[in-house]
Amino acid sequence: MLVAISDREFRQLRDVIRERFGIFYDDTKQFLLQSRLQTRLVKRSVTDFGQYYRFLMMHPEREKEWDELASVLSNNETYFFRERAQLEVLTTEVVQDSVRPGGGKLRVWSSACSTGEEPFSLAMALLETRRLLPGQIEIKGSDISPRALGMCSVGFYRELSFRATPPEVIQKYFQPFSGGFTISDEIKRMVQFFRINLLDEQAVSKAGPVDAIFCRNVLIYFDKPTQKRVVEAFAKALRPRGYLFLGHAESIMRLTDLYEAVVTPKAIYYRLKADAR
Repeated sequence: MLVAISDREFRQLRDVIRERFGIFYDDTKQFLLQSRLQTRLVKRSVTDFGQYYRFLMMHPEREKEWDELASVLSNNETYFFRERAQLEVLTTEVVQDSVRPGGGKLRVWSSACSTGEEPFSLAMALLETRRLLPGQIEIKGSDISPRALGMCSVGFYRELSFRATPPEVIQKYFQPFSGGFTISDEIKRMVQFFRINLLDEQAVSKAGPVDAIFCRNVLIYFDKPTQKRVVEAFAKALRPRGYLFLGHAESIMRLTDLYEAVVTPKAIYYRLKADAR
C-alpha cells in the first residue's frame, strides 16, 4: 500500500529535488514522485514523506541518501546506437571539422550517459569510420547516478539494449556472457566515466574542452531556467564552434543565443556561435 503524500510534502520534496538535481515535478506529477519515493521510505524506516523530507535535510546520512535518490529519480531508458542520424553527423562532419591531419584528438562528452550505451556507441561508431585510431579518440561519459555509473564500469548488457545494433557490430565488439553480452576491453578503455551534477557549472566547465557534447533526453526533465543554465554551462566546455546534440523533442532556440541550430533532413543539432562565451 502506497504511503500518501500531502500537497505540502509534495511541494517541499519537489523544491529540494529541483534545487539539488534540476529535475522538476510539476503539479501533475505528484503521484509519480510519490510512487518513486516509496522504496526510500521503506529503506530509511520512515513512516511518512514529512519525515523523509527532514531526513534529507538534517540526518547525518543525508548525503548517502541523496546519492540513492539520484539513482531512483534517474530515467535510465537507453540503448546502443540510439538516434543514429546524429551519430552519422558525428562520424562525418564532426570528425572532418575537428581532427587535423597529422595529429590531434577528437574529444566527445556524453554528459548524461546513464548505463553507458551512448558513450560506448560513440566509441564504436568512430572506430567504424576507420579514419581514427583508438588513441585519437577521447570519450567521456558522466551521470548523476552512482548506480548507473557502476553498470558502466561492468559493461554487461542484455538484449533490450541491442534493439538498434547491427548483428555484425555485436559480433565485433561484444562477447556473449550469462544471458547477455559484455563489451570488449578495447571499447571500454576508450571511455572515461565520472560522476557529475549538470547544475554544477564549474564541474561542467572543467569537463572541457571538448569538440562535441551529447545531452539527449535530459533537458525535458528540467524547467526552462534550469535548461538555460545547463546549456550555457555547456558553452564553456565546448571548443569554439563545437557541437551540441540534444534529443529530438528538445529545443534551445528560445532559451539562449549562444548556439545556432543546424537542420538537416535526418537530424537537428546545434553549434556554438563563433563569438559565444
